[in-house]
Amino acid sequence: MAVARSTDHRDGAPEGVPRTTPRTTSGPRRGLVLGAGGSLGAAWTIGALCALQEATGWDPRTADVILGTSAGSLVGSMLGIGVSAADLRDHQRGVEPAGGPMRGVRVDYDTWVGGALPRMPRPGIGSLRLLRNLAGHPQRMPFTTVLAAAAPPGRGSLSGVRDLYRQLHLDDGWPPNPALRVVAVDLDTGMRVPFGTPGAPTTDLASAVTASCALPAWFEPVRIDGRRYVDGCAWSDTNLDLLAGEQLDEVYVLAPTCARETDHPRSVPARVERALRRISTNHLLREAGQVRETGVRVHVLVPGPEDLVAMGANLMAPQQRLTVLETSLRTTTAALARTPVCPS
Repeated sequence: MAVARSTDHRDGAPEGVPRTTPRTTSGPRRGLVLGAGGSLGAAWTIGALCALQEATGWDPRTADVILGTSAGSLVGSMLGIGVSAADLRDHQRGVEPAGGPMRGVRVDYDTWVGGALPRMPRPGIGSLRLLRNLAGHPQRMPFTTVLAAAAPPGRGSLSGVRDLYRQLHLDDGWPPNPALRVVAVDLDTGMRVPFGTPGAPTTDLASAVTASCALPAWFEPVRIDGRRYVDGCAWSDTNLDLLAGEQLDEVYVLAPTCARETDHPRSVPARVERALRRISTNHLLREAGQVRETGVRVHVLVPGPEDLVAMGANLMAPQQRLTVLETSLRTTTAALARTPVCPS
């Protein structure tokens, strides 16, 4: 795929074209953070992005930083190569875009990550090395990172995701957009790595995104430069705090695993999911506070009760994907109408 480039960077890139050089204007610097959430989280995020652009007139592809974790890395990487939110929405609906990078790309969103349930994991422990290093001091890292180290190795494959990047010719290289960052966790050190930043291991976009999506005990870890990486949500569902030192003016956060207000499900799995969602929300609020302390305006969009009803208990259940997408378009539009978010 040839990514269109612009020689005029007075205001970033023109609509739909990733920047290839740092911006030179003194206007507001904006960040976009897209969080984890499985197949349904990705669908919700795409709907929310469309609603955000419609309400504000701001094209998320022009963000100065696009930080993606897990499902958010999938959506963020598409924005980073110039795919519009509308094209992502249409592609989810089965409508081929008339132009742009997604034209001619074939994805079966119902099967590309293997379905709603994982295969039986392999016997064993994810990383004895990390558990030994944390012995006696597990508080040095998030509890989710400790769980990732203790979880048995997954058997699932993300070959369907990798095939998307093969079709885009991004399975052996990184796009020229300096805004794009993809977060994964080194399984043996427990440290998170934002691929695409200076100092991070050099890799291709397909490997970085599949690593960011490699949920422990579900998918096999992804090897990059001899090291094993797993889902970035093993550290945080959004990793928003990584933007605290980016000297941004404002950040938009789309977090499909969080909620300010939940529904009241009756099933035990859904109640457990909502309890985990409250934990993720508290973590997000702490991270948002850290970023706000640096003088950055942080705008947070999360699913509402209607979205949660559509999502159910399993964010990997593909049969709910289009329902979640359409619900997100409606509910996020309504939420933005109640509390306008306008780029300054």
